[in-house]
Amino acid sequence: MKKYLIVLLVCTVSLAQAQHKPFQFGIKVGGNLGWFGTSAEGYSSKDSPPGGSFGLLADFYIMENYSFTTGLEALYLNSKLKYPHVYNPPNGGAAVSGELLRFYKARYIQIPLLFTMKTNEIAKLRFFGQIGLGLGILVKATAEDEFTSKYGVTFEKETKDIYSEMNFYRTSFILGAGLEIPLHKSTHIRTGVKYDNCFLNVLKGDNAVDPSVENQALNHFFELYAAIIF
Repeated sequence: MKKYLIVLLVCTVSLAQAQHKPFQFGIKVGGNLGWFGTSAEGYSSKDSPPGGSFGLLADFYIMENYSFTTGLEALYLNSKLKYPHVYNPPNGGAAVSGELLRFYKARYIQIPLLFTMKTNEIAKLRFFGQIGLGLGILVKATAEDEFTSKYGVTFEKETKDIYSEMNFYRTSFILGAGLEIPLHKSTHIRTGVKYDNCFLNVLKGDNAVDPSVENQALNHFFELYAAIIF
């Protein structure tokens, strides 16, 4: 009896391996629309232009329709934040309080850690859902500032490096869905939409007007992407 069970198990494993690869790799590009979520007093998010991403991904299969998906991608996030601020004129004049509109351009290297669930083929297409985490490391951060004083006078500043004003890490919860289009044998196109919800503060320090208020913001985004999987 044991011999029959062993033979059956070997045949099952061999059949499963014959039907799909144990792992697959791919190249991905995407566009995203980001914004800041904040609960800090006097802080508000403003509309910002889209960002993007590109990189590599890999599927490590647990079963035919279930895989662990990871990779390495360059992530470009754009967000705007308006908050109380103190402007110090470069000529050494008196400091002026008002509001600062800051356009953040943050660049991360992100490693997604996702569980991917796929359907069987439906009209030659396969649909999938994903859930997991994103782990990001900040590699560059710049900002364009526009300050409006309490008297209504607006001062525009040049782009500045704000890497030291942001936390070097970003962690997020990810939900995604999409479909796969077969091309040839195991090669296919994967396209989908992803919601990336940051859950740790990405800013450092306290507000210049009211030091009791912590600089606080979470950079979330929706992404539409496409990848070719080999």
